Amino acid sequence: MQNLLPDRSYVAELRRPWKLVSFAVGMAWLLFGALNYGISDWDVGISLLMGGLTYLCAPWSIRVILLSLRFRPKYWPLWIGSALAVALFVIDGVYYLYHTVAGNQMLRRENLYASSALYFLAGAIWVYQGSLRDFVTAFRALRSVPRITGARYKIKIRWILYYLLILVIGGSFAVYPIDHYRINKFCGSIAMNESIESVRLRALEHPGFRITGNYEREGTYSFIIHCPWSFGRFTCLVENDGKAVTKATFNDSD
Repeated sequence: MQNLLPDRSYVAELRRPWKLVSFAVGMAWLLFGALNYGISDWDVGISLLMGGLTYLCAPWSIRVILLSLRFRPKYWPLWIGSALAVALFVIDGVYYLYHTVAGNQMLRRENLYASSALYFLAGAIWVYQGSLRDFVTAFRALRSVPRITGARYKIKIRWILYYLLILVIGGSFAVYPIDHYRINKFCGSIAMNESIESVRLRALEHPGFRITGNYEREGTYSFIIHCPWSFGRFTCLVENDGKAVTKATFNDSD
């Protein structure tokens, strides 16, 4: 049974070049968002704080959960609870404390959704212990095995599906605060009697925005502004008389 507490080998893993590069890429995206998206609870300070703690803690959380479920050491439910408690502190506790001190407006529910997915997604990636060369060697060794039992085959398929599910969920929730904020803000900027041509042109200036056709129903026209990156969960319904806006409504399907 491996040691569940962080030790020298755990610290050494954090110095792996591929992990540091991937961390730098993720941090660059966080800082870009902090400087460009204009979201009240997304600034440079919280990006550095939560991003850094995620790199330090997320692999440990995933590792403890996996080893506890596999080997069932003494007090294993307590170990899993500790891993989840650390995750919750990084995801929500640090967020709440920082923005309380900074006096920023918080979107706590939105942060919980997005940061939870990103935390466990990052942990699932960085939990691997070894270099990229080690990974390639292990993968080739696995492919070279002449025969694999049905039980082992099912285990491999289950793990592949597990990681694919994490990627899909993580990608979906990662854009939650961005698209929620962007669509909501744009919808609120639409003025009554503004021409629909003006609304459409302004919407097309926003990366990722999509606009449906202007459909007529019972004498009322309407079109929808949405973003497929978040699977259309957030929409702006623009009602009009065919020429000018009569009503704009933001809808959150979550």
